[in-house]
Amino acid sequence: FACTCSRERVANMLRSLGAEEAESILAERNEIEVACEFRGQQYRFDAVDAAQIFVPPTVAQPPAPSGVQ
Repeated sequence: FACTCSRERVANMLRSLGAEEAESILAERNEIEVACEFRGQQYRFDAVDAAQIFVPPTVAQPPAPSGVQ
């Protein structure tokens, strides 16, 4: 057996819980802590970390034309 957990996978799990649930946990504990039962790895997310999870990814804008007429 091998552990496949990572900070990114934990963040995806938190995203699936929803922003409201994450905010509720943060209000109660000031951070979200998730432990890997396999390796004992601790993943901690403070309010700033959690907010970043729920920010939609930005769409890359194509560069503006440079002086082409």
